[in-house]
Amino acid sequence: MSKRIIDKFWADISDIYEAIINHEFIRHMLDGTLPIDIFKHYVFQDYLYLGEFARAVAIVGAKAPDDDWAAVLFNDAGAAMTIERRWLHEYLLSEWGIKPEELSRISMTPVNLAYTSYLLATSTTKPFEEGLAALLPCFWVYREVGLEMLRNGSPVPAYQRWIDTYSSEDYGRAVNEVLNIAEQAFEKLDAVEILRARKAFRTSTLYEYLFWDRAYVKENWPLRLLP
Repeated sequence: MSKRIIDKFWADISDIYEAIINHEFIRHMLDGTLPIDIFKHYVFQDYLYLGEFARAVAIVGAKAPDDDWAAVLFNDAGAAMTIERRWLHEYLLSEWGIKPEELSRISMTPVNLAYTSYLLATSTTKPFEEGLAALLPCFWVYREVGLEMLRNGSPVPAYQRWIDTYSSEDYGRAVNEVLNIAEQAFEKLDAVEILRARKAFRTSTLYEYLFWDRAYVKENWPLRLLP
């Protein structure tokens, strides 16, 4: 039986995925030794990221050539982000005694700004399929990482909450709906268009790796930004 087109996309990023699941950030979440200040830094940045990601999804959804696809992108992508925001981020912020509005005083890190700028630029200036390809890793990679981590779990409640979020049936269902759209959309592309979509998918996956990698060292700007 022939592979789905999106399976070939995944094969393109297998090396990056292996680097992600073997990264110190992920391994130390699993064994419980990841310092909580590093995890907080990551969560704060992820919270800021999701706002820009939502804008990129809205732009791509508005370009969808099929009304049903647009509805799924708006509804299921929105559902996935609601799961992340409410069930994970806002819960963790509450546990840490932090109000979401307080994060407005935090600047995006260099990698966060670069990644979200790439997503917004691609969703705005490129065709629907290429914009969709750039968005997929945020959904798909997190689902796969969550399922992989669920096999062992974490002794730290906050880290287990993260694992439970991305391995949940609700999150997986939303991701699968988006992947189904991608498969149908990519079937209609010619060789040149497929290559562009694959490049966008791999670029975003590299940014996903960098997001964890730079969070692990709590990277920030070398000089002060204006508030």
